[in-house]
Amino acid sequence: MLPGGTIFPLTVDFDRTPVRMLKLIFSGLSIQGSAGAPRREVRRMLKFCVQHNIHPTIMTWPLNQKGATEALKTLKDGKMRYRGVLVAQ
Repeated sequence: MLPGGTIFPLTVDFDRTPVRMLKLIFSGLSIQGSAGAPRREVRRMLKFCVQHNIHPTIMTWPLNQKGATEALKTLKDGKMRYRGVLVAQ
């Protein structure tokens, strides 16, 4: 990461953050937290996605025991890409 950059965590973890503070300070890095964007910004983002035909990347599995097992295996193997969804059929 370039000096002066900002890290925006997109997930929540209740464990201690394994970040070395001196590295952040000496590199001029910062970590920015947010509970979510205001509705106005969400609307702007969605409008932008519609205008530019941007769609999310989603991996799906059936909402049953086998689908849940396969989804968890994909996640544990580090092969989950962007969003995994169990779909009721």
